[in-house]
Amino acid sequence: MASLLPGFEYDIFISYRQKDNKYDGWVKEFVTNLKKELEATFKEDVSIYFDENPHDGLLETHNVNRSLEGKLKSLIIIPIISQTYCDPKSFAWQNEFVAFHQQIANDQFGKNVRLTNGNIAGRILPVRIHDLDPEDIALFEAETQEVMRPVDFIYRLPGVNRQLRAKDDEQIKSPNQVLYRDQINKVAHAIKDIINGLKNFQSPAYRQAGLVSQPVVEKREPTTEIPEKKTEGGQKDVKPGTAKKSKLIWYAVPVLLLAVAGVMIIPTWMNRQVARNETLPAIQKLVDTNMRPPTRAYELALEAEKYIPGDSELIKLLPIVTTTINIETQPPGVEVFWKDYHTPDAPWRSAGITPLQKVRFPRGYLRMEFRKKGYQTVEYAGPWQYGRLGPDIVKLKLDSAGSLPENMVRIPGKNADMNIVGLEQHAGKAVGEFLMDRCEVTNKQFKAFMDDGGYKNKALWSYPIYSNGKIIPFESALPFFIDRTGRQGPAGWEAGAYPDGQENHPVTGISWHEAAAYAAYAHKQLPTIFHWSVAAATSRTEFIVPLSNFNGKSSTEVGSLPGYSTFGIFDLAGNAREWCFNESGVSDQRYILGGGWNEPTYSFNDTYTQSAMDRSLSNGFRCIQELPGDTTTNSLIKPASMAFRDYRKEKPVDDKTFDFIRRQYAYDRKPMAEKVEATFEREFWKVEKISFDAGYNNERMEAYVYLPKNSTGPFEPILFFPGSGDIYSKKFDVDLGIVRIDFIIRNGRAVVIPIYKGTNERHDELNSDLQEETVFYKDHVIMWRKDIGRTIDYLETRKDMQADKVGYLGWSWGGFMGGIMPAVENRIKAVVLNVGGMEMNRALPEADQINFLPRVTQPVLMLNGKHDMFFPIESSQKPMFNFLGTPAKDKKIIIYDAGHLVPRTDFIRESLAWYDHYLGPPNR
Repeated sequence: MASLLPGFEYDIFISYRQKDNKYDGWVKEFVTNLKKELEATFKEDVSIYFDENPHDGLLETHNVNRSLEGKLKSLIIIPIISQTYCDPKSFAWQNEFVAFHQQIANDQFGKNVRLTNGNIAGRILPVRIHDLDPEDIALFEAETQEVMRPVDFIYRLPGVNRQLRAKDDEQIKSPNQVLYRDQINKVAHAIKDIINGLKNFQSPAYRQAGLVSQPVVEKREPTTEIPEKKTEGGQKDVKPGTAKKSKLIWYAVPVLLLAVAGVMIIPTWMNRQVARNETLPAIQKLVDTNMRPPTRAYELALEAEKYIPGDSELIKLLPIVTTTINIETQPPGVEVFWKDYHTPDAPWRSAGITPLQKVRFPRGYLRMEFRKKGYQTVEYAGPWQYGRLGPDIVKLKLDSAGSLPENMVRIPGKNADMNIVGLEQHAGKAVGEFLMDRCEVTNKQFKAFMDDGGYKNKALWSYPIYSNGKIIPFESALPFFIDRTGRQGPAGWEAGAYPDGQENHPVTGISWHEAAAYAAYAHKQLPTIFHWSVAAATSRTEFIVPLSNFNGKSSTEVGSLPGYSTFGIFDLAGNAREWCFNESGVSDQRYILGGGWNEPTYSFNDTYTQSAMDRSLSNGFRCIQELPGDTTTNSLIKPASMAFRDYRKEKPVDDKTFDFIRRQYAYDRKPMAEKVEATFEREFWKVEKISFDAGYNNERMEAYVYLPKNSTGPFEPILFFPGSGDIYSKKFDVDLGIVRIDFIIRNGRAVVIPIYKGTNERHDELNSDLQEETVFYKDHVIMWRKDIGRTIDYLETRKDMQADKVGYLGWSWGGFMGGIMPAVENRIKAVVLNVGGMEMNRALPEADQINFLPRVTQPVLMLNGKHDMFFPIESSQKPMFNFLGTPAKDKKIIIYDAGHLVPRTDFIRESLAWYDHYLGPPNR
């Protein structure tokens, strides 16, 4: 079949590694489905060259250059980019991909084509079927000299890296999974755009419009050399043809200057066009489709900044994907390296040598190393707290090589953040600087303890041992600590020895008492829950868990997987559960944290206590060591009761009691005394800062009203309740305050953000978003309700607002409050909660969320993460959903394979669909 354009053999050439079609015929299936899609997309027949014969090895027996010479003369090549395609030794890479790239560089169209919409597209249309190693992407981009922009056919689940199949569309397990059918459609439409662009290339009108540069052809007159002679007046006689030459030079000089200028100006102009029309949309897509912007967004932003530094869209994106920080070290002269946390095998990038001033980093989650000869290298993971690098890194101390015990890491002191272990009521305790084992204690290390008489040395067993609630003598306890064959040792061992080949696996199947005895033998201690949480607190669950061992089969060698936390502490998530020192407040019950290889991934964030005699097969441990002068440990080793509420057993108050509670949330609807304090103009919206009288204490409050410019109104207002970051902020940022939810405005709705009591400019003694049994907290909940009520009162005064169609959008803390506010403000008509749940802390009945949830009857959409450390699924998310008084048909919960944020694209899609359904489409 001939090409749609004359002079070409085929429209599309399919290039692939034969092995990628051999296993399950993926490429053949792709070509078959693409042909069907093209038949529905093009009026004409599109020709495809697809060779099902094996290619590898043909170099020895075939003249491949001659064989492919005609077939490669195609309009477009589609390389099927697998884990093995980008290989200079492979047939497909060298004889198809590289050969095609070299060929199109010299044909009449060139490598790129201008589309009918003015954008530029390449004639190489990659289809990616696996996530690639960084070096493969680098090889592809080095060959094409362009960023790889593939259409992905990848089945995305944690730990899975395979091709997306057509049959997967019928059994998608993850809400984030793209559809095979949609991706085929994208490929077909990309082909159509490219071919239409090539057709336009041949159009005379296209050329006359100056969209195709024409070669300058100099037309010469044939001349004959005539000897010079003078006239009678003594002047030189002009040779025939000289006047024509002079005239030609007169015209040629400007043309030459234009050509030189073109060589200098056109590439710069094209780079600017690519930056605006391709790079910026690519950055926005990465921001929109990721919970946190990946490093690639940072790279693209820096590339765009070279050509369009003053572009308004770029200026808006830069603070989202980049951050500027200072780093000091003791000693100075330390080289700082970094790479994306998700690509542990990628090469390190140098950020420079300390002290570093105003150095740009990606705003994503990073691995970092701090290296100096003669000093112990410091490994670090993240964190980015409110867009800034953690304080424990900006002034970092390195230890001389060999000065610390082997395989121990220095952990800077800080106040314990107990959210990671669900013990928020114990947050804020000061933890001094300490050393921690880089990895869990291994079988080999524990065997040395045994061989050195560890089970016989009574001095190492210094804590009471209980059996049936009674303390028993040490000798009577030893029979409990035996292996499968009845000999002394961990529960999973045999004949007093660990399984062959597992010397570097974590020791497991041990009780708390065995772990504590080993710690004493090693002149160390078991970590308290506070030490453990300091080491783990900065770990983002959605990042560390997929790179840790939750395989459900067995343990792995310690430190063998790339999931590490904070200061290079490996296997905090998964592999072995880790005993901690503290009692739970129940006699002989000790904390064990982090989850084991045989547990669900969300166990990393769940808090467990076990009998100190428990010897489950995933029970392991690691040790810490106090540093001289530390005075904090004595206060940290005390029993720590666990605030846990079993919402399966608790019941809300009755209706009569709640009517009494509801009356406390009433306020007098007095005149607003509203005033426009300031206005801010942005590209896509206008912002008004409004002040008006609050509903209490004769106070004034503010609200920021964002009005879309793509709509004339009246607008549906979406009331936003933010995350807890606003509690710690002293000033509301007009731009950053909207960045995560700007899609609401772009969609044509207004966003209204009240400044709630205790946040931003109204900062007071409030220092936590956790509910508590205090009048102070109860009063704040009532004030937040009145802040919302007065804000809606104000909206009712505006003709450009549809105050009968108010939506509520809660984010984290606002997700929790979404279980309270709609119950006492029935003017809210639809609710979306981006991560929400119930808390383990108690509050006074007048402010306890459990009493309000059954009185929330509006439509509610809950978007949650499977690995959420703040709102665990079983104990928090599901109880909230079940307590809601909303009719079953009007409430919905979607749980994503994510942490304490849901994927942005899904957040946008589901939120807008919910508001469209229950508020009606916005006016445009």
